[in-house]
Amino acid sequence: MSGQPAPRWWRRRRDLALASARDAQASAAVALLELDTAQQSAFSHLDFLANVDAGPIARRIRQAWAPVSAAADAAIHGYLEALERWDVTADLELEDASAAVAGFTAHGTAMQAVLADIAAFSEQFTPEFVSVTRTLEQLVPRRRAAEAAVQQAWSALGQAEAAGFLARRARALLGRALQHLEVVEAGPVVHGMDTVLHACGDAVAAAHEAAHDVEQLPERRQRVHNTTTSLRTRLAAVEWRAGRDGEQVLRSLRRGYVEGCWADLEDGSQRTATALDTARRELEVAEGAASDVEQRWDEALSGLARARTALDEAQAHVDGPSDRLALLESVAADPAAVHSRARFAVRDTQKLLMAGPVDPQHAAALDALAGRLDTTLGLLERRHPDWLAYAQSLDAIVDEARGLVLDIRASRAR
Repeated sequence: MSGQPAPRWWRRRRDLALASARDAQASAAVALLELDTAQQSAFSHLDFLANVDAGPIARRIRQAWAPVSAAADAAIHGYLEALERWDVTADLELEDASAAVAGFTAHGTAMQAVLADIAAFSEQFTPEFVSVTRTLEQLVPRRRAAEAAVQQAWSALGQAEAAGFLARRARALLGRALQHLEVVEAGPVVHGMDTVLHACGDAVAAAHEAAHDVEQLPERRQRVHNTTTSLRTRLAAVEWRAGRDGEQVLRSLRRGYVEGCWADLEDGSQRTATALDTARRELEVAEGAASDVEQRWDEALSGLARARTALDEAQAHVDGPSDRLALLESVAADPAAVHSRARFAVRDTQKLLMAGPVDPQHAAALDALAGRLDTTLGLLERRHPDWLAYAQSLDAIVDEARGLVLDIRASRAR
């Protein structure tokens, strides 16, 4: 017979096992390439994340990636060890070839499993990666806006200082804006994306506030100047009236009316003097705060407000005797007119009460007002009536009648 002899049965088994080992190694190599590509892609995303964000989302993603990455490294290491153990390009014995088939098949399966884990990881965190990317796109214009706002505020501050303004508050606000800008410049990798975005907004807000403060400086200075001039003029007028009218009007009150009509005005001169002293002192404080050396406009305006309050008090004390005399003369000239006003108020309240369901408490209160209204007439029977007590009693009745009207309407609205 001619030709090659047929291989023996044990040789055929070894060749089949070796072919299977080579196929298993080739499949595992393909899994290795796919796993390496997927791992490198995930690494690139994580590296991008590490360079743009140190916030909680990035930490959560890195924590989730750690076990997946470790499994991938272990699977690749196992495959490389299998390559060193079984060289399928050589003629392996049947036992080694069979072991190579089992080993490469197991390592290929392990790498495929890790590949599936990486795919699941990518699918799970794709929204986060997209969110970080979109947020990063917002960071650039916000950073530019913050830098521009700070630059504009610095320019405005420089012009104000060149014009002679100290602008302390604006400078402090700009210092705060610069601190926020330092956070922005350090970037999200140091502070986290959310912190950096907030810092952009805070820098813009502080810079805008500083610029607004600078814009207000000329107006504040002018307002302080105008108010100071006005209050100085008013102070002089009140001082002049206090020295001219007060005692003369009080003498008229003492001569024409009982003590109850003017006793509370006796110390008006002293109260006026005290209030005027306070006004002068506060004006001096305000003028000092508004000086070129100080330029503390808010303090100056506060001092001017206190000076105005003191002048209002002094004005009330100066006007008190004249106003009291006018009131007493009016009441004494026509006491019936004052009484009629109170009587009409009580009568209107009675009409309202009777127009609906009557509350006993409201009825009792109204009866008491009517009784007091009659009692006031007794004050006129004296030889020298206390016109002030008479007028005040009737005014109190009018006020209480109006309050009772409100109570009646409120109770019926419920």
